[in-house]
Amino acid sequence: MSKKKIVNQNESDESNRAGWFSYLKRNWLMVLIICFLTLGVLGSGLKYLEKDAMRQQQTDDGDRRAEKHQSFLNKINPFLTAPPPPPVPQLAKEYLYAGSRLLAVEDANASAASPADLAVWRPGTGTWWVLGGQGSQQVNFHWGAHGDEPVPGDYDGDGKTDFSIFRPSENTWWIFKSSDNTYFAIPYGTTGDKTAQADYDGDGKTDLAVFRASNRTWYILQSANNQSVQQQFGLSTDTPVPADYDGDGRADIGVWRNSETTFYSLNSSNNQFAAVTFGASGDKPVSADYDGDGRADYALFRDSTATWFMRNSSNGQIQTIQWGMAGDKLVQNDYDGDGKVDIAVWRNSNGNWYIRKTGTGGALRQEAWGMSQDIPVPAFYRR
Repeated sequence: MSKKKIVNQNESDESNRAGWFSYLKRNWLMVLIICFLTLGVLGSGLKYLEKDAMRQQQTDDGDRRAEKHQSFLNKINPFLTAPPPPPVPQLAKEYLYAGSRLLAVEDANASAASPADLAVWRPGTGTWWVLGGQGSQQVNFHWGAHGDEPVPGDYDGDGKTDFSIFRPSENTWWIFKSSDNTYFAIPYGTTGDKTAQADYDGDGKTDLAVFRASNRTWYILQSANNQSVQQQFGLSTDTPVPADYDGDGRADIGVWRNSETTFYSLNSSNNQFAAVTFGASGDKPVSADYDGDGRADYALFRDSTATWFMRNSSNGQIQTIQWGMAGDKLVQNDYDGDGKVDIAVWRNSNGNWYIRKTGTGGALRQEAWGMSQDIPVPAFYRR
């Protein structure tokens, strides 16, 4: 009995299918019209959703601050992109008092720069004299001895320059850390080396480095991993001028070749070689970021005419400015905190600083700080 029921059921299903096929054949025109209308309605709906998304986007762009009600259509519209997250408020700068000191606290994304302090190192006594600006104070600190060479840099990465010297008689670096008031000494280099400290690995700390003229090789002790690397670059008569010429946050190996009046540098970002020729024999290299674009500019000072020549990395143009006088010591740095290095000289005869401030249209700042035979060492000490 059950087998008979199954056979009857199969025959019924086949009969139903045959009936549907027969119906579709008889009414094919009506079926075609229904399919056409269905596709038309679906296409119109999608087109409307697309136009609605465009209108909604234009409304949002015109009024980002408006609080809008999200309709059901907005929720299902496939053409409407998700709204951007609300912007996170950014702190530009805030001043806080810590005892008698005024501290500037800035957001990590802020572009404001800190002005450099005026400072000198006195070889006769091995004393550092710092004229602190806003948020700092005057400091004198004994570190070093006659015959030493000041090598200021931020070796501990706390954002403040450390009192530090290189002792050629021992080929040793002596560094007093501002972060914890401790010191360390590292033998690095050999007799005749030229010091060339800078942040070559981009970790925010100054790396010990020397240029050895005898074999035309740079030796760099990377603070990031305490590994010593070497790179042959330049000639024995070249002057080392390391700086961040490609703007990647790491100092590039660079030299000034007086005989060819040419700067040569090796970009740390892509290992590409660069050569820039201008100036005249006898000019002194003063590379720094004068145009504030985050890249060091090749620059020269001509002592005979007290003229500065700066090749702006932002546009390749050479800017010429007369500032100072023959015999002045060159102390370019950012003294007004506008992110651009200011042209400046220190005059040994009277201990005066003459600073051309870019932040105020080239206005003169003149300060008496130091005495004859001092070595100017401006930097961001902030004690």
